[in-house]
Amino acid sequence: MKAITVHSFGDGGVLRLVDLPDPVPGPGQTLVEVEAAGVGYVDVMSRRGQDPGFPAPGFVPGLEVAGVVRGTGERVYALLDGGGYAELAVADDVVELPPEVSPAQAVALGVNALTALLLCERAGVAPGESVLVRGASGGVGLMAAQVAAHLGAAVTASTRSAAHAGRLGGLGFSTRDGEDAAYDVIVDPVAGPDLGRHLGRLRAGGRYVLCGAAGGLPAPDFAAGLLGLFPRSPSLLMFSLSSVDAAGRRSGLKTVFDLAARGVLRGVAGETVPLAQASLAHERLESGAVFGKVVLSP
Repeated sequence: MKAITVHSFGDGGVLRLVDLPDPVPGPGQTLVEVEAAGVGYVDVMSRRGQDPGFPAPGFVPGLEVAGVVRGTGERVYALLDGGGYAELAVADDVVELPPEVSPAQAVALGVNALTALLLCERAGVAPGESVLVRGASGGVGLMAAQVAAHLGAAVTASTRSAAHAGRLGGLGFSTRDGEDAAYDVIVDPVAGPDLGRHLGRLRAGGRYVLCGAAGGLPAPDFAAGLLGLFPRSPSLLMFSLSSVDAAGRRSGLKTVFDLAARGVLRGVAGETVPLAQASLAHERLESGAVFGKVVLSP
C-alpha cells in the first residue's frame, strides 16, 4: 500500500510517500480501505517532534479516517492511534456512517466535532448563555460554534481573517467581538500570548475551556490574573480527548453523526489534497488560510 511516513522531525518536507506492506488486522480489529483521512494540528506537532506521544521518525501519521471495511463494504469512521495517512488502516473500533454523511464530511466532523461536543458538555453550555469561540474558522472552533449554537447559546465566532469572518457570518454566527464584551463561556483551541487577556473577559460564574494551542503556548504567567477575578468565581478548564475512554468516544461519535445526518451539524472540508501531497496539506494547515478541515484523499 501507499503511505506517508515522517522521515525525520522537521518541516513539511520530511513527509515521504512510500510503499509499505498491507497491514494485517489482529483479533477484534478492522481493516479499513481509506477514502478520506483527517489532517489535524496534532499531526503537525508530531511531525515536528513536539508531541511526546508519538514514536521516533518512521511512523505513519494520521489519527482519523473514513472509508469502507475490507470484505464487507460497510461505510465507517475510525479514530486511530496513528497510521491514517495510508491507503489501508487498522482500527480497534469503528463507527458506522449514516448514508447522509460522506467520507470527507465524516473526517471534517470526526475528532473535531467529538471534541466540541464533549467540551461543551463539560463547560455546561446552556440556552441563552453567551459563548465566544476563538479560532472559529479552524476544525475544532468551527465545530464548537455549531455545537454551542445547537445547545441554545448565543455564539460569537472569532477569527483574524476577514474572508473567514464572512463565511462564519454566512453560517449564522456573529463575528463582532468587541474588546469590552464579556462571556459566560470561552472556548479556546488557540491559546498563545493572548490567553491571559481573554481570561479576564469571563462573566461571573464563567468557564474558560482550553482545548488546543494552535497559536502557540501561552505566557508562563497566563493565569496570574485569575486571583484578581476571584469575586467572579471563574473556572479554567482544560479538555483533551485523551481523558475520554473508548466507550465515551464511541457514544459521542454516534451522536455527532446522528446530528450531521439530521442537518444540525455540518462538516466543512475546506480543502481536499491527494495523499502524495501531504506536505502541501500541512503547509496549508499551518498557514491558517484554510476554512474548516484539511482532508487527504488516498
